[in-house]
Amino acid sequence: MKYYLILIVAIFLSLGLGMIIGISLESKDILERQQTMIAQQLEEEFISIRNEKRQLEEQINSLEESQKNTEKLCDVLFTSLVQNRLEGLKVAIVETSDKNDYSSLIQLLKLSGASIESNITLRQSIFSQGSDIKEAIEVASNRQLETRELYAWLAENLVESLITGQVTRPISQLNELHFLRSLIDIQNACDVIILAGNGKNGDDNHIEFDLSLIKASQKRGLPIIAVENEKVSDSAIANYKKLGIATVDHIDTIYGKLSLISILSGNTGNYGTKSEADDGIMPNPLFPYDTTEQQLGHTKEAVLDFSN
Repeated sequence: MKYYLILIVAIFLSLGLGMIIGISLESKDILERQQTMIAQQLEEEFISIRNEKRQLEEQINSLEESQKNTEKLCDVLFTSLVQNRLEGLKVAIVETSDKNDYSSLIQLLKLSGASIESNITLRQSIFSQGSDIKEAIEVASNRQLETRELYAWLAENLVESLITGQVTRPISQLNELHFLRSLIDIQNACDVIILAGNGKNGDDNHIEFDLSLIKASQKRGLPIIAVENEKVSDSAIANYKKLGIATVDHIDTIYGKLSLISILSGNTGNYGTKSEADDGIMPNPLFPYDTTEQQLGHTKEAVLDFSN
């Protein structure tokens, strides 16, 4: 009886062990199948991502090519709009700092057919507290001057030089002392001044000169337009606007360039991307005169109009 009991127990143990082994083998098959399915899913997702990446690259290449073509078209249209539009107009450029790059402004005016009679840059040091400018101007003027009078006197002499086409003695002295730099020396009298500003720049002397130059130009009946690069952070456009002149605060963009040419062609207003630009990003209509009119005649008349 004892042996039968042991035999029965052994049989049941064998059956239990067999069942455990069977279940383990079945579980192993299930895991292998699951791993195979996951691997297939990952491979399919990888292929999908690779295809999507290729499609995106093709779209990017297409957009880049389209952008290049658009830029070429803009260049062609821009040149067509601007070229020789200001032929015969005499322009003077006054840059009130040597810290900004306004070289594209000269290229623009040359494309437009305008004659650049002078391009004068005031060095940044002329406005610093430790500058010798006060002593130099007092020697040139043969009198004592307060700071406000000093920059007003300098602005008046500069305007006098630009109107007559003849460099006054004080301006000549400042040039010799390297307070001024002339990329294009004063050659002839100009029809309009373009003031290329540097913003307020945290300097009262700087803005004082800018405003004095505008007032001196207005006093002599010489039109003046103020422009700034878009990147100028502390803009002085609001100060210029108070004196009633046309302004462009994004002259380094295609919109700013078109705005300037439009103003020189007879439009007026304050254009740009900053809050002071009351008239939008550029004039509309862009050119108030028909392109078939004689450029020299209507351009000079328009320049005189917007100064009033």
